[in-house]
Amino acid sequence: MKKIIKGKEPKEWTEYRMTPGVKYQAIPELIKSLLEEQGYICAYCMRRIPCKDGNSSEKHRIDHISCRTDHADDQLNYNNMVICCPGAISDDFHCDKNKGCKNITFTPFDDVFINSIKYSSSDGEISSTNNNWNKEINEILNLNNTLLKANRLAVLDSAINFLGKKSWTQSDIKKEFDKWNNKDKDGKFWPYCGVVLWFLNKKLK
Repeated sequence: MKKIIKGKEPKEWTEYRMTPGVKYQAIPELIKSLLEEQGYICAYCMRRIPCKDGNSSEKHRIDHISCRTDHADDQLNYNNMVICCPGAISDDFHCDKNKGCKNITFTPFDDVFINSIKYSSSDGEISSTNNNWNKEINEILNLNNTLLKANRLAVLDSAINFLGKKSWTQSDIKKEFDKWNNKDKDGKFWPYCGVVLWFLNKKLK
């Protein structure tokens, strides 16, 4: 995963949630803000989210980290929301599609959680050094299904092969780290960028 830097909620969402008696509804301005904030990648698996305007519910899902069923007071809380990919690979659901009304005890906004994440260079598996978080990654988000592992491994292998082509200085690695850690000119992060950032960070250390 890649750490999400939460910004200020859009003014349209502030106005919407301040309306007396209003219930949660994903207005276009909310969707646009979350997409831009996350650089058009899924908060959990880091796949590309293709939807830019929020008109198709088949292209994205908004997840309440603390689910609306159990935490009604947080249903309009911008800091409780992330945007995710559709979460469906055939019948092998993942991310918010698999999470449903379950709760997770970590957030992708937290440095402690992000720093607990590691990846396997042999099969692309994601894991956490925290046993509880690791269980939630596997059982609630299903982030180690076959396709996601294969996609992460392909990106990681490409990074390893790229670095192996020449002798890299710490300065070179830092520049490469900054490239993967920042959005491109279109405001997008590279899909699965968190895998490469994890690998480059190991090299920097």
